Amino acid sequence: MIQLGLQRAARLFRNNPQPWKAVHVAGTNGKGTVCTYLSALLNAGGVPTGRFSSPHLIDRWDCITINEKPVSESLFREVEAQVLERNKAEDIKASEFEILTAIAFDIFTRENVQVGVVEVGMGGRDDATNILKSKSLTIITKMGLDHQGFLGNTIEEITKVKCGIFRQGVPVLYSHLNEPDVVDVIKAEAAAVEAGPVTSYQYFPSFKGRKYKDFMKAIMNRMQLKIGICTAYRALCALQPELPHMVPPLLGRNKRSAEQDVYANAIVDAQIPGRQQYIDVGPIVGEKKMVMLDGAHNPQAAEYLDKVVSYELRDFKYGPIIWVLANTKGKDLSGFLEPLVRSYDSVATVEFGPVDGMPWIEPASSQEIAHAVRELHPKIPVETFKKDIQGAVKWAVQQKSETSRVVICGSLYLVSDVLRMLRDKEK
Repeated sequence: MIQLGLQRAARLFRNNPQPWKAVHVAGTNGKGTVCTYLSALLNAGGVPTGRFSSPHLIDRWDCITINEKPVSESLFREVEAQVLERNKAEDIKASEFEILTAIAFDIFTRENVQVGVVEVGMGGRDDATNILKSKSLTIITKMGLDHQGFLGNTIEEITKVKCGIFRQGVPVLYSHLNEPDVVDVIKAEAAAVEAGPVTSYQYFPSFKGRKYKDFMKAIMNRMQLKIGICTAYRALCALQPELPHMVPPLLGRNKRSAEQDVYANAIVDAQIPGRQQYIDVGPIVGEKKMVMLDGAHNPQAAEYLDKVVSYELRDFKYGPIIWVLANTKGKDLSGFLEPLVRSYDSVATVEFGPVDGMPWIEPASSQEIAHAVRELHPKIPVETFKKDIQGAVKWAVQQKSETSRVVICGSLYLVSDVLRMLRDKEK
């Protein structure tokens, strides 16, 4: 089960001094993208950087990176054993996520990172990551409705909980795409704890170089990636005064230098699996087949994904899509499906498997998802596959025609299962 609150975390983290500076990122959508781009930019500037994002992608330890490389299983297991022993010796009864967060922070300290980029697990105020001792910057990405059972029933209530990461004297960045009511809450909550300055991020870095320009052109309709880049760059600018040894130093907004190519290349080369990612599912289906894989799981993320799918995959914006869909139990299925699925599409519904280290996460049943699809489009072809993800993907590619495309989405846990399956097949 999910256990929110910082009492256990405070005991578990008591002996970790956390000498590194922290960037704490909360919000509904885009947190992982911001963290990925920011850690890549910091690493490009020669700043020893750790990143902690959840959930993990394939293995539990890949949610913790040092200088853009996932930590080794051996290091993870070694530190995990120490944290578990501490938890047992002091009878803390920490949750799985609190244990994982403690492992990440202990590794950051052990590996002498200068900056830790930390994504909130859920919410903000009562999240285990909020035990951070030395925040240099807090970020609120685009807000939306999610986890209402834990965080509140309105977007204003949820925003207030997420703003619980603010600290006195610590700058706040927020997405300029947030609604005015959300911005009002952000500013009020920042003022209440004397956090600030409070600024939004709106402009993109104007780097030189054909590689960067081609990349930005290629993601022209991928708003979440573009906003992630914008946010990360603005965050890097905000951090620069605390990082005097960053090389090369950033220039002003409209100034250009060939030395800045290291930052441009870091953006281009950053890997964000499961975000509008094209993959070959040949190892699963027996022949080369390209599909799109995406972790969108709530209505707002579905709207982002629909724009990308309509532009990149639907012929003349009206071509059919064959969807392979999963979601988490308790989510707003109709709100998620409505922006994505058209009456002329086809759908395979599946259930992701157990999530390592997160036993409280359960999939929505494939029958429940199929029912929600038929509620929207009564005549749409829908097949249910329960936990047979391989069967669902095979069925989807068999339906594929010259004008149709396959998209697998609905949960980062489904993304993990597919990528893990591909890895195991390739072995």
